[in-house]
Amino acid sequence: MTTETDKKKLIELLDKAEHLAGQYSGGYSGQFLSAEEFHSALVDSITKLKNGDNSQLDKLDIWFLPTSCWDDFVGSDGQDLANQISDLLIKMTNDKTRK
Repeated sequence: MTTETDKKKLIELLDKAEHLAGQYSGGYSGQFLSAEEFHSALVDSITKLKNGDNSQLDKLDIWFLPTSCWDDFVGSDGQDLANQISDLLIKMTNDKTRK
């Protein structure tokens, strides 16, 4: 079961991810033409999640899966962080679909 503690921890990790993603530029990954574009979308999604829009969980889940957007732009520098985020997102999105 997803708890408020899970969401709080997720937001803390996402804030770290946002800071790290903001240090990259260029590149390409799927729907994003640059790291800057991904960073902007990440900031927007985190803000919406903080304001109660849990529909962002599915989008974030895809972005932080292995070999997805996060890995394409940040790479090994953010691998451990991405794994923590992905684990929480998988738990939270699985709980959401069972309700």
